[in-house]
Amino acid sequence: MMVGPAPRSYELLAEEVVVPACEARAVEVRAGQILQIVDLEGQQVGDLIAYRLADPSEVFSAGHTVSALTRLVPQVGDELFSNHRRPLFRILHDDVGSHDLIVPCCDPERYSRDYNVHDHASCLASLERAVAASGRSWPVRGETAWNVFMNNRHEGGRVVTYEPPHQAGAAIDLEVLDDLLVVLSACPQDLSPCNAYEPTSMALRVWEPE
Repeated sequence: MMVGPAPRSYELLAEEVVVPACEARAVEVRAGQILQIVDLEGQQVGDLIAYRLADPSEVFSAGHTVSALTRLVPQVGDELFSNHRRPLFRILHDDVGSHDLIVPCCDPERYSRDYNVHDHASCLASLERAVAASGRSWPVRGETAWNVFMNNRHEGGRVVTYEPPHQAGAAIDLEVLDDLLVVLSACPQDLSPCNAYEPTSMALRVWEPE
């Protein structure tokens, strides 16, 4: 296991959870821990959803986060919010600084409508499988997802996707503010610059105060 720099005064709770390219994985996290999302090979986007364990109808919401922050790209120090405007995470460290809170995660209809491809892997399907594998039957809504490390820019009223410039090992550290199920998809998009046309793996690491 290759482990990057530890958050100060924290220790790794367990072995990292590798998210293979074009797949998704789920982890439970508790308030006070740090969730570290790592791009293992570089230029990869991860689509993240999260549920409150106390009430899984309350989920991370990209739209509510944009509304609460009044900006399109979250920054270090910002909180990230649920659909009831409850803070679920706080960004402590960010190697990348580019993320997307506007575009829903990719789904089968996206590939069918925009690319005329009818059997392509999608973040929505991967997230649904990972939630089911965790033993839950909770619904997945693509518009609530956060596109971590996605290099979208807003140009003349349009959203334009560029290849991510970040390298292998880039990470974001999130302070966990509630008990959550977090699910991350290593996005399978290979028909746009989203993942530099070659999806790769990611990792989830959970850090506990020493």
